[in-house]
Amino acid sequence: MPLPESALVLAGFVLAHSAWSVSDTGDLLVPLAMLERNGKREVMRFEADTQEEAVARGKTAMATLHDVDCWAFAREGLMNESGDKIDVISVDVGAKGLATRITIIQRFRHLSKSQRFMLMGEPEVAVDGVVRDAGKAEDILKVIRRGVSQHSKVAPLWEGWHRP
Repeated sequence: MPLPESALVLAGFVLAHSAWSVSDTGDLLVPLAMLERNGKREVMRFEADTQEEAVARGKTAMATLHDVDCWAFAREGLMNESGDKIDVISVDVGAKGLATRITIIQRFRHLSKSQRFMLMGEPEVAVDGVVRDAGKAEDILKVIRRGVSQHSKVAPLWEGWHRP
C-alpha cells in the first residue's frame, strides 16, 4: 500500500508543532498525538512521571486506534550518533490499512543560555525501521514540508531554525 499523503501531511504538522513546543523552553516535549477522523483533527497528550512512561502510554494508545483515518505520534528522545547523544523529535505515522511503519526523525538542539534552538539537518525517514537515503526519501519529505507549512506559527520560523 502506498504511503497515504494525508498521513504524511499530518506528520509534518505534528513535527512542526513539536518543534514549536520545545523551541523556547528547553523543556522535554510532552509526547503528543494528532488523529484525523472524518477530516477533523484531535490532539492527545501523554503526561507521566517519566518521559519513558509517557512515550509507552502514547505507543500503547496508537496501537489501539482502529477508527481513525490517520494519526501521527511525536516524542522526544536521544539518538546515538558517532558516540554522541543527539536530541531528536520522532514522529510515527499511521493510517487505516497501513501495515508499514513510518517514522520521521528530526535532529535538533535545545535552547540554552549559551545557544539558541536549532533544527539540525533535514528530517530523516525510516520505513519499517530502515532509514531511507535522502534521494529515496525526497518525495516523502516534500509532503512532510507541506504539513510543516500548514502550521501558522512555525511556517515562518522553520527555515530560520535551520541556520546557525
